[in-house]
Amino acid sequence: MDWLMGRVGALSDVSLLLSGLILTGTFALIVAWLARWLLFSGRAEDAASQSKLAELVHGSLLAFTVFTLALVLSDVRTNLGKTLDSTLREASFISRLDAELAVSTGTDAAQARTDLRAYVTAVTDYDWPALEQRVPSLSREADAALKSLRASVRAAAQANPDSASAIRGFLSQMEDYRLGRLESATKSVTAVFWWTIFAFLMGAMVMNGRHPPGKASNALIFIHMGGIGLVLALILAMDQPFRGESSVSPEPLTRLLAAQGSAAPLSGTE
Repeated sequence: MDWLMGRVGALSDVSLLLSGLILTGTFALIVAWLARWLLFSGRAEDAASQSKLAELVHGSLLAFTVFTLALVLSDVRTNLGKTLDSTLREASFISRLDAELAVSTGTDAAQARTDLRAYVTAVTDYDWPALEQRVPSLSREADAALKSLRASVRAAAQANPDSASAIRGFLSQMEDYRLGRLESATKSVTAVFWWTIFAFLMGAMVMNGRHPPGKASNALIFIHMGGIGLVLALILAMDQPFRGESSVSPEPLTRLLAAQGSAAPLSGTE
């Protein structure tokens, strides 16, 4: 599974969806052919007497498969959406902290703004790649930048007691959202779900073998199972919120750096 997830991150969404459709559809045809040869090659009257039972089993397996896929797809879509929202909120608190430091007085506030830019740079350059790994983590470089930022922000807060509460609050929110990114990165589909889906899907593929061979039946089996393969590929594309083409981008944070680099404060992100 780890090897598969690593390959998924290197594919575009279109390639991943097409691979899911073609591979699942082709595999279903192979399984149906083997099942037809091994299990459903008896006499016609035997096959007729078992048709109702086979139809019940086939329908139940497909229903279980679709139900499990719907649960997993809903979970991964929710996690991806929450991760994106959290990244936007994190950028908002960084922007508000910079705006508060910009109107504060003293060299400590100016140093804090410099450290804030260094922290954002470390997050985009090191945290995001670390979250893409098989075992997600937060980078040591961003940890070091955050440690320096804490010290300078505390000094700025002491020098500006009127805005001290807001400055400390914004910093605390930034740290919480950073930890939230790690939490979101570890919420991937567990192996037991994949094995359950595979078991149900294999059972449905085997039951496809009871249909007579022919171009029409093979085409229908391919389309049917290929559609399920598309859903599987969609889940894989969204399972890791920081990996792959559909991953959450650090763009909200890089826009902050671009704004500051153009001689504007970090708060100018509209």
